[in-house]
Amino acid sequence: MKSKIQKLLKDKKSVLVFDVDGVLAPMEYGEYNHYYYDDEEWAKELEKGIDFYGKVKPFKTIQEFLKDKNMDNIYVITKVMNKEEFLQKLSFLNKNYNIKEDNCYMVFKDRDKLLLLDEIKEKYPKLDSHYIVFIEDTVDNLTYVMNNSKYSTVHISSFIK
Repeated sequence: MKSKIQKLLKDKKSVLVFDVDGVLAPMEYGEYNHYYYDDEEWAKELEKGIDFYGKVKPFKTIQEFLKDKNMDNIYVITKVMNKEEFLQKLSFLNKNYNIKEDNCYMVFKDRDKLLLLDEIKEKYPKLDSHYIVFIEDTVDNLTYVMNNSKYSTVHISSFIK
């Protein structure tokens, strides 16, 4: 079976739903590691007002990809520790990708991403489900959506040239 992912990504009907960490923002927070806190410490630092996303550089490949897209059909579902992290991500997304704030959603558990995909699909009742395209870096999240819906799933590696 030949993959139709690239065709789907180029199709004007597709509604693209991105994750943030590792997809729209690089995971480069530790000196020599992707992360330097455990989740509890990360949440505490966020509450102190540390802006983890203020200096993060966007992916040029994704910026170029989105350049000719209808931004009404571009969404984000991101897992966060708290509201402050979501606000930081919103600022990052607006500044670097021009993604509409109303098209950005937060979850506290990865499994809840599927519930929000269902909400997004409700906005497009006549669109075949496979045109809702979930773009993520975590294979467990992709597999969960694949096994529990008819939405398309795309690993971020599909964007690497």
